[in-house]
Amino acid sequence: MGIYFFRIVVTLILFFFSSDLLCGSFSIPEGALMSSGLDTSFIAHFTLFIALLLSGTIILGKLFKIIFRLPVIAGQILGGILLGPSFFNIKQLRLFDAPVQFVDKLSGNIYSLASSDFFVLFILLISSALTVSYLLWVAGHETNIKDIIKVGVTATTAGVLGAVVPVVATIFTVYFFLSQDFSYIQSIAVGVIFAATSVSIPVAMLFARNKMSLRSSKATLGAAIIDDIVAVILLSVFVLSLQSGIFGRVITKFKAHSHGGIGSSLVYMGTSLLIIIIFGYYVIPFVIRWFRAKKISHLIAPFAQVMMFVYFAFAELFGGLAGITGAYFAGLFHRRGDVRHRAEKIISPFVNTFLLPLFLGSVGLQIDVSVLSLYEWAIVFLLLFVAVFSKLFACYIAIGLSNLVRRKKDYRWSLLDGYLFGSSMVARGEVGLVIATVLNGSKVITPEQYIICVVVIILTTVASPIMISCGFYYHDKKDIDEMMLDYTVKFGLFSGIGTTQMFNIIITTIEVQNEMRTSVQMSEGRKIVHLEGKNVKIILCPEEGIVLKGNKAQIYDILNMVRQYIMHDVERLSERIDIEEESKE
Repeated sequence: MGIYFFRIVVTLILFFFSSDLLCGSFSIPEGALMSSGLDTSFIAHFTLFIALLLSGTIILGKLFKIIFRLPVIAGQILGGILLGPSFFNIKQLRLFDAPVQFVDKLSGNIYSLASSDFFVLFILLISSALTVSYLLWVAGHETNIKDIIKVGVTATTAGVLGAVVPVVATIFTVYFFLSQDFSYIQSIAVGVIFAATSVSIPVAMLFARNKMSLRSSKATLGAAIIDDIVAVILLSVFVLSLQSGIFGRVITKFKAHSHGGIGSSLVYMGTSLLIIIIFGYYVIPFVIRWFRAKKISHLIAPFAQVMMFVYFAFAELFGGLAGITGAYFAGLFHRRGDVRHRAEKIISPFVNTFLLPLFLGSVGLQIDVSVLSLYEWAIVFLLLFVAVFSKLFACYIAIGLSNLVRRKKDYRWSLLDGYLFGSSMVARGEVGLVIATVLNGSKVITPEQYIICVVVIILTTVASPIMISCGFYYHDKKDIDEMMLDYTVKFGLFSGIGTTQMFNIIITTIEVQNEMRTSVQMSEGRKIVHLEGKNVKIILCPEEGIVLKGNKAQIYDILNMVRQYIMHDVERLSERIDIEEESKE
């Protein structure tokens, strides 16, 4: 079955290679498909290449995470770089150097290509068609319009400014300080690359540190999603501008509409968006509900994939939009019908365990950091500074505007809150990488500029967790210092039942008896529980044991409640023991 699937995929690839409409000048490799099928040795070498790239990327990414505490995305890209021409260069292994011959049907000329280059081409094609589409599809699928409305003006403002400010700052820096290396179009392209914010990296960090209860953490979720939406829109507008000739005649692989002109391009763009929205709003949810009604819910995931690819192709070929914009809208409208996330649950394991590491590894295979000179490394760190500072600056503008409106002290943002908010927005991650890959493949930026952008993206994913950790250190220290002014009860360590177990009993009692929600923070083994609606904080310290701080009366009310709860359970236990002893007698 796998071989037949491979034949079909290769046939489709070869068809696209031969299509002037879609792929231009590629030709069919004569003899690649024979009546007996593909050569089994060729298939075996290809599967071995995938196995080596996949395992190497995953293992090296895991090692980077364990040793240097890097995010998985950054670690896997670094793993791909190590396997690429920068270091090990697995493409040059003798195992994969057998030539593949291509025949030009018109001239009869024979062209030879290393098997490894053909393997990488195949992986890039699969990654571009599947992984890139899915990453934007799932971004749209995770966008809840109601949640965006709830996050408030501050998060919305930070999301918009978080995309726009980096673009403006990058364009200014690149065009005015690096104009000898970047054209004004390339400076805009680099700015668009650094517009997006990674949602997964800060969220994973905040969940790991149990900080999702913080106002800055909640704002980050909404702002990061809005940031990505604005980044995708900016990319589409940039592509449309290139196609319509606003920047003059520019040689790229973005195909302009044959009608030409900004007016007709806007008409095509508007028409395609209208079709995408109407079809997505009415048809996609209707089909999903019909699948459920007919008890064929297993077709929801295949339907999602088909819509993902159709939207991607339609947006690119008809609307003149970036294909990833179409994939994003496909996920956004699929969410309306698939409320139980059936498609995401089925598709995401295969993407996350296979396609995404393969995509990140293939990015590394295209990068040779050894070609970067000291001057280009200086450009990397200059762009890194701009990428970090612009996100922080955008968030500080947003909270500054919020503080102007909100006069009450409890609702005002502090400088530390703004730092935590901005640090969570620094990482670029998947969306920035996808945009960089799209612009590199379309020849808008040069391969050297692509390498620089990818390195900066990696460094931002490394910098963000470090910045967040530093902010949490001062946040926790400030929290403890403030609590020292309140009434304090120290219980110390519990050697019998265990300190952690007693702490959990206290918290469980509070949640069960009074149904009070609690928010938990952790810092270097210290656990702090804030009781919402009460001026009480319960602390678990590795050295001091259990400590309660806050209002004296509220503390003793809580302690009495916990004691009664424990005594009730102890009495039940005693009654059970008495019954068992009586039965034995």
